[in-house]
Amino acid sequence: MQEKDKQPQTPAGATSFQARGIEKYYEEIGHRVNVLKGLDLDLARGEMIAIVGASGTGKTTLLHILGTIDRPTAGTLLYGGVDVLNKNDIELSAYRNKTVGFVFQFHHLLPEFTALENVMMPGLIGGLDKNKMAEEATELLGKVKLSDRLQHKVGELSGGEQQRVALARAIIMKPLLLLADEPTGNLDTKTGYKVFELLQEMSAEYSLSAVMVTHNLELASEMNRCLTLAEGKLQE
Repeated sequence: MQEKDKQPQTPAGATSFQARGIEKYYEEIGHRVNVLKGLDLDLARGEMIAIVGASGTGKTTLLHILGTIDRPTAGTLLYGGVDVLNKNDIELSAYRNKTVGFVFQFHHLLPEFTALENVMMPGLIGGLDKNKMAEEATELLGKVKLSDRLQHKVGELSGGEQQRVALARAIIMKPLLLLADEPTGNLDTKTGYKVFELLQEMSAEYSLSAVMVTHNLELASEMNRCLTLAEGKLQE
């Protein structure tokens, strides 16, 4: 892969998201399991960061908290200076739909629907016009080189094609934050790099802030920053 510009695409200090004092623990019989311990993170608009670390250190838990799928035990999650964790569940659902895109290791596509319908789904859930969503989904699938797969159902797509559909679905609402959890983990090396390069291209085109959890250190080195999650905190 060609060497990428490692500098954030926004001016210094142009912070988009801030996590402050994030803690997460679970109560088990007889003791408490501390996963995140006062974690802080600043993410600039358009910046891409990688998070690496040993299995079981809480990387996926952190992504779920950043995406408001899960709530921390303590801490604040600031977007535009507002703590989104103060929102109720209905408000958070609307926030996620408009602001956050997710790409998981397992694509979580809906098998009974076509590639086009899967990409349209966030807009339909958000109450947007069906024809407009179809037009935008078709354009996005073209950008990820799947124009000839619009009407194919999930089971008719290869693993790499499925993950490209998942990427298109993640950005259909033009979110400001893209969260990717081992997005190339189930793909062969060549296909994984293609998906990763598409993720970079989409982040640049739409000025997305992106956080990617990965065990692939070569991919991590292509991001603006690479952080290690260890002992409940992030380290450069």
